[in-house]
Amino acid sequence: MEKTSHSLFFILIWFFLLGSLGALFLPAKLSIISELVEKKNLVRANSIISITSLFTTLLGTVIAGFLIKITGIRSAFYLNSLTYIISSFCILRIIYEKRALAPKVSESRYLSLIKDIKAGLNYILRHSLLISLIGLSSAFALLSGLVYIFILNYGANILKESSFGIGLILSSSGLGMVLGGLFLMYRKDKINYKRTLYLSYLLMGISIFSFIFRPSLAYSLFLLFIVGLGAAIFNIVIDTIFQRLIPQEIKGKIFSTRGVLTNSIFLISLLLAGLLVRFFSVTKLFGFVGILALLISLCIFLYERFLGYQLLRCFLKLLMRLLFNFEVSGIENIPKKKRVILAGNHTSVIDGVALMCAYPERLYFLAAESLFRTGFFGLCARRLGYIPVKRGGLNKEAIRRAVEILEAGYSIGIFPEGRITEDGRLTSGKEGVALIAKLSGACIIPFAIEGAYEAWPLPKKFPRRFPIELRFGKPLEVKDYPTQEALAGEVMQEIAKIKLSLERDGYLRVEPDEIVRHLIKIG
Repeated sequence: MEKTSHSLFFILIWFFLLGSLGALFLPAKLSIISELVEKKNLVRANSIISITSLFTTLLGTVIAGFLIKITGIRSAFYLNSLTYIISSFCILRIIYEKRALAPKVSESRYLSLIKDIKAGLNYILRHSLLISLIGLSSAFALLSGLVYIFILNYGANILKESSFGIGLILSSSGLGMVLGGLFLMYRKDKINYKRTLYLSYLLMGISIFSFIFRPSLAYSLFLLFIVGLGAAIFNIVIDTIFQRLIPQEIKGKIFSTRGVLTNSIFLISLLLAGLLVRFFSVTKLFGFVGILALLISLCIFLYERFLGYQLLRCFLKLLMRLLFNFEVSGIENIPKKKRVILAGNHTSVIDGVALMCAYPERLYFLAAESLFRTGFFGLCARRLGYIPVKRGGLNKEAIRRAVEILEAGYSIGIFPEGRITEDGRLTSGKEGVALIAKLSGACIIPFAIEGAYEAWPLPKKFPRRFPIELRFGKPLEVKDYPTQEALAGEVMQEIAKIKLSLERDGYLRVEPDEIVRHLIKIG
């Protein structure tokens, strides 16, 4: 037996330093990938990195086992240190064109660090989607730590396996993670991010819960293979979403914040699992963790379906139907399973509600910043995810947020005129809709609302009964228009055409006296 040359304290310090320095690598790696790879190839790149990392880990484990058996543990540490040195030289050979950033003001290093951390936290707190994603990552770290200790305990105490058997059990989850990476690499262009997240948790939850039935070794290998499959899919997809959503200049701060939080939770979960197995049956603990994973999957599903949003939409549709005989036409022009920008005329305070009721999927709006300062309507705007737009000037933050939402797979509603018309007529539009379309690549669906001006014009405080119809036009593809000006101009022309067709059709369903009064008013 080889003599121990260092104290336990020294070994703990050494592992602490190794873990601390290693923790710097992951945020840097995740940040740089989006610099090296186009957004459309991020899933493929993350899948390849995950597969190679897992494969080399499994291979390294086998090599280490043979090396320790033949030459002892000291030579394995020497070989491990050599791999770090070789990796550092490989990293130095990575060359890419770094984006130019604004020059930094000279200041204290510690003050700069505090400002960076504060900037990262402030950015996260301003975006509810990022908070939700970090919450999912933290939950995954918690479950990972618990399951890891439970598996070791189950293999040793329930299955009575040797070191080789326990290693085989852990390797089965690694094999599942490799297959998960291969699956995403193959399906890179057909991934629904939201659906993939709750399905990955569903796979893990069912498999972990199944350990409550005390499966045999063979069945345990299969269950852990499925757990690894779900874990790989979750990790790759969540990393890709972060890379797509976060601006490059703040990626390092966000990934570092997430890394600190998830690593801390993982370590705490290891200690918690060690305590739990002393007082409870490990099979019952598996059942508890499995139920927790299934509940998280259900929460993601409900969030993805936006149950509260859909219930509100159903209520408003009923209200619109009763009060204004609300009708929708042209819905067949909206492409299925594709993010779109809905752009139309702005005639009334009820336009946003009409569009929300007409469009069947989750919809975000660009709304005037002043709306957020009002009581009830401000609360609704914040809860429904409206994007505040300042009057005048270029709203960089609003445009960036709109592009992020479109890239995440949702749709945007916008009124290019920028304000509600005072006489019911269509006014000139802004180029913001074209800029957002150019940056995101989303197509634009023009629409027009007829009757909303008569039903609830400004500055009336209460509506009156009048039929309202919203009609969608044919989609406009960004690639068909070389400039923003051309695209913005075409959007307004299409809105005008749809509005005219609605006016003509509207004369057939409105009382003649009402038509005369309307023509006198706008004439």
